[in-house]
Amino acid sequence: MKLLSVLIIALFFVSCGEQNEISILKTDINDGLSEEHRNEFRRDIVEVTDGVYSGIGFGLANSIMIETSDGLVIVDTLGSEERATEMLEEFRKISSKPIKAIIYTHNHLDHIGGTTIFAQEGEPEIYAHENILYNIDNISTTIRPIIFERSARQFGIPLPEDKIIHQGIGGFLEINAGSTIGLLRPTITFEDKLDLKIDDLEIELAHVPGETDDHLYVWLPEQKAVMVGDNFYRTFANLYAIRGTKFRNPMEWVHSIDKIRELDAEYLIPSHSRPIEGKENIAKALRDYRDGIQFVHDQTIRHINKGLLPDEIVKIVKLPPHLASSPYLQEFYGSISSYVRSVFSGYIGWFSGNITELHPLDNTIKAQKIRELAERSISLNDAAESALKNGEFQWAMELADILLALNPEDEGSKKIKAQAAENFSYTQTASNDYYYYQTVAGELRGEIDVYTNSNKVTPAQLYATPMKTIFNSIPVNLNAEKSLEVDKKVLFTFTDLEQVFRIHVRRGVAELTYISQNDEELVIKTDQQSLKEIFAGLKSVPSISLMLAKNEIEVEGGKIEFLKFLSLFQG
Repeated sequence: MKLLSVLIIALFFVSCGEQNEISILKTDINDGLSEEHRNEFRRDIVEVTDGVYSGIGFGLANSIMIETSDGLVIVDTLGSEERATEMLEEFRKISSKPIKAIIYTHNHLDHIGGTTIFAQEGEPEIYAHENILYNIDNISTTIRPIIFERSARQFGIPLPEDKIIHQGIGGFLEINAGSTIGLLRPTITFEDKLDLKIDDLEIELAHVPGETDDHLYVWLPEQKAVMVGDNFYRTFANLYAIRGTKFRNPMEWVHSIDKIRELDAEYLIPSHSRPIEGKENIAKALRDYRDGIQFVHDQTIRHINKGLLPDEIVKIVKLPPHLASSPYLQEFYGSISSYVRSVFSGYIGWFSGNITELHPLDNTIKAQKIRELAERSISLNDAAESALKNGEFQWAMELADILLALNPEDEGSKKIKAQAAENFSYTQTASNDYYYYQTVAGELRGEIDVYTNSNKVTPAQLYATPMKTIFNSIPVNLNAEKSLEVDKKVLFTFTDLEQVFRIHVRRGVAELTYISQNDEELVIKTDQQSLKEIFAGLKSVPSISLMLAKNEIEVEGGKIEFLKFLSLFQG
């Protein structure tokens, strides 16, 4: 598709000759709902509850001050000494108590770059998760040049002021050529959980990987207030940043949000955007947020397993209306299409599966060939056939892809691509590449069906696989289209296993838990192997019906309802 766009542009300019000056289209991405969103970052000190203050709008991230009987705890320190100085001046208008501790929610520089300012009055302990040390060092040394270069583009740092709007998660990024980074390394780290008591203040720190693998939450049990860092804010979760990030496991993020949900907080304080107050408001916001992440993850995996390519999947995976309308799931920072591609590459890697992309032509060579086509007015079909005859097999496949993009049922183009793939395979020394080209050629000719020849799971394999592993694979098989209006809670119990498993199908998402909440509409009792084979697709509907008739599967809530429930899953 990228090549097709280039070709069209090239042909346009060759055919049209000299063009008039192109006008600049100006749009306002701050209109409508985004104007409300921009209000999230107005400069403000919010007293969330007694002794807990969130400083908003002083940088890209927030800084949070917690007052104890004899001192202060600071959660995140902004991105530079300059912004931290402004922040501390405002905090000092509220309290003159000494700063006794600093907590990093995670490693991103907009959260930890102003620490020297907050630490200058003493020697406060600095708390963080243990993974932060590697991340700080990696970004500061190994990949620093490219990360800073791409971050400048992502945040528009070199742009003139009239082109700078909000950053989606904050007003502006304060890290630039004129800023001073005041980062200090943590003095105390932990692995899973750390309980603190600073003066009269009880604090719980817990590892909750999400946007980063060193993320933590700060829980104040007496105040019922939780600081969640960047694991929640008023945009769709940042599953991938185009500046360049490691794979951010969406389901780890979902599980972390579920841990936060279990706290039953009355105050939720993000490190970007404004606090949320009230148990019901927080519960709905967190539920929608985790469902949005899981929906994109599960439906992307579902379509990966169907053999679809990334460009095809991004056209399909869209949030359902009830999630798309949530103010916490708007695409103000990144795009869902980027998140889909991140899930694809995170699970499958860089290769899409389209054989043409395995050894693409050099861009310079490709550009020269496109120019030649345009100048000589050669049709795409003639060019593809000529490339095949001349032994330019990669070019023939790339041209065939353009023709197939225009007409996916074009048998002539399929034949050209098949022959080019087979011929190209004989130039390969790597067996992996050789077999892939050969197999694709056979598929294009209709001689091979990889699905019927694939190794299907056997009952013996299922027997050796833990029930929890099988259970955890169920959500990616949920048919989102069929389940968008479904809200069904099902509990599975076993004759040969003490543990229970719960599935809550909630409007396109299947949430898994491992405890009964005594609100399930269906309760299923059977043995592990039977359920494994059902969800693995080894049991047909007639055989399941027979098992129900023989009471090999016991159902409270209706056998027909159970069959309807199973029909929501494609496996």
